[in-house]
Amino acid sequence: MPDPVPPIPARRFLRWARLPTRARTALAAGAAALILAGVGAWWLHHDVYTTQMTAARGRALAQSRAVAAEFARVQARDRDATSDLIDVWPVVIIGPSGPFASWLPEAFPDTAGTLPPAPASARPGWGTFVPVRFGTPAASCRRDPSLTTSGDPAPDCRAKAAPLTGQTLDMAGTSVEIHTPGSSTVPAGRYTVYVAVTRTAAAEAADALIPALAGAVPLAAVIVALSAWAATARALRPVEAIRTRLATVDQPGAGTRVPVPAAEDEITRLARTTNHTLDVLDAHARRQRQFIADAAHELRSPVTGLRATLEVALTHPQRPGALTNALQATTGLQHLVDDLLTLARLDNAPTSPAAGTRVDLTDLTQELLVELPHTHPGATPRLTLHAPDDPVTVPGDRDQLRRLLRNLLDNAARHADTQVTVTLDARPGWVECTVHNDGDPVPAADRERIFERFTRLDEARARDTGGSGLGLAIARDIAHHHRGTLAATATGHGAAFLLRLPR
Repeated sequence: MPDPVPPIPARRFLRWARLPTRARTALAAGAAALILAGVGAWWLHHDVYTTQMTAARGRALAQSRAVAAEFARVQARDRDATSDLIDVWPVVIIGPSGPFASWLPEAFPDTAGTLPPAPASARPGWGTFVPVRFGTPAASCRRDPSLTTSGDPAPDCRAKAAPLTGQTLDMAGTSVEIHTPGSSTVPAGRYTVYVAVTRTAAAEAADALIPALAGAVPLAAVIVALSAWAATARALRPVEAIRTRLATVDQPGAGTRVPVPAAEDEITRLARTTNHTLDVLDAHARRQRQFIADAAHELRSPVTGLRATLEVALTHPQRPGALTNALQATTGLQHLVDDLLTLARLDNAPTSPAAGTRVDLTDLTQELLVELPHTHPGATPRLTLHAPDDPVTVPGDRDQLRRLLRNLLDNAARHADTQVTVTLDARPGWVECTVHNDGDPVPAADRERIFERFTRLDEARARDTGGSGLGLAIARDIAHHHRGTLAATATGHGAAFLLRLPR
């Protein structure tokens, strides 16, 4: 069956993931800048509109107070002047008996009816804002032929009401007291004057910013995107330098190192980690080359000796000792090959033992001490074991730990004069195994060198007794793979090796 087609979001994500890092960074920064600039532009437009509306409300309240003062002065003398005041668009005066007759109450009677009179507790200078909605002008709204301008009829109340239709405006109101009535139409009492807060000026001031903001917002997004592109390119320049330098490393051990930037950041840590990795690779490469050279050198002598022995056996078949010598050479060669294979396995083995597998070191040591006289048929030293009554166990691989202890015992038996002592001790978190022999002590300068591969402190003696210089190196590698340690220690007499393994 054909593979199912991935959904569109997955395809988009794959396309996005394939973009270069600098492109993704620039696009993300540009999109973020576009959103932030858009929000800022909206806030600026809203702030300008709010500021202008606050000013308009203040102007409307001042106009309401001015109309109220003028109304108080002229109401007793001239009714027509009062009519002129209340016919100014859009002003409503609420008297004791309700709104005055004018085009606004006539056009929007419901709206005029919602305007409350000033409260009885209102003090001089009192002011308020009342939001009202202007719906559709009433059918009674008509033309007033008495209002003329240059002989032409003035627009009727419907024409005046048209700009207010369907809007919700704030009405700024203030109060005035009429103590002496001037006519029957203007009785004494408390009057409330309302003036509409127009939004035209505020809207025009805010909308004037739209063309500038419409060009500034995309421009800001483009500038931020280009800046992000340039900054990302500059930030990735050290990474490209590291990549270029790594591309020249054709083989481990070449000594190539990547440049380390001066800034203390993630790229600097990457460069240092890369150089550390190259150091490790170089060390492994040098160790491998040295191992191959040492192995070839060590194998050459037994192979040459074995060939010479076989040639003698072929030339003089009456000498049976030649075959015995060949067998001994083959055995030594076999031991050397086994050691080399063990080192190769340890180099590729995990650095911790298998979980849940525990090895009884007491039983394993007793078993090796029984076998040791058979592997050293000559003058075998006395063998002594000091161990707690309870079994001493550690997690690990039994075969590897057996090889470790056998190498230590073989080395001790080879260099001991009369005595080899093994001491097991269980300590908090650790198990210590000390293998001591009463032979010559290990010089302090050589206590680390003896763990190097193919190292012999006594070259002739090591070859005569069959030592290859790999036993202690294998023992330490096994200890490290079990998260333990192995070291040569100073004693009052003889040589001792201390093995520590985690419990």
